Amino acid sequence: MPFAKCANTTPASLRALAAALAKMSTMPIALFIDNNVWDLFLTRGTDLLSELPPNEFTIQITREAEFEIPLMPLDARQYVEDAIRVRNVKTDRYFGFYDESLPPDQQRVGGFGDKNNPDIGGRFASEEELAVLRQERPSIGTAKRPTGLFKNEADVSLAARSAVSVVLTCDGKRSLKRARDVHGGTVIDLKRWRSEECLSDFIRAEIARAKDGNC
Repeated sequence: MPFAKCANTTPASLRALAAALAKMSTMPIALFIDNNVWDLFLTRGTDLLSELPPNEFTIQITREAEFEIPLMPLDARQYVEDAIRVRNVKTDRYFGFYDESLPPDQQRVGGFGDKNNPDIGGRFASEEELAVLRQERPSIGTAKRPTGLFKNEADVSLAARSAVSVVLTCDGKRSLKRARDVHGGTVIDLKRWRSEECLSDFIRAEIARAKDGNC
């Protein structure tokens, strides 16, 4: 008795599958920048537009990272604000409802957004991110810092993103280390990046090392 032909093995479906796989292989790598990385980029005069081309990488910061920028020294703040504008760095917010215990300008989450400005809305956290948030929630302090954040709050928020994206940091300890070791988060320590090395090549090599278990 001859084997029945599967419906999804027609030339057209194979071409569609090949096209989908090709698209996946060329999807930009999603990066999150830890606030401590900006000092390194400033010192080295890193041009994110040329070092991390938009067709190869997307760059985001967490909502919590935005709290830290205004307290930076003027030169660093100017560099960061220019980099965010020129490189189109987006702020990633989780979906949530208004927190009455916080003032309007210190809300951590985004709502349904605005049709005229969809970037202010929030997104649903993945199961992987929620697992990190649940584990790390006890490590968040109760006293507010001058930034308006609670102790370790920014690190926990960033650690959650490492479960589904790549986090660039100069201090992969505490929450970030646990997210990497326990939840398989991808955390890249830029202190290993040599000044003569292409940043994009370094990131790709570190991602490959992480996948091979050579963190």
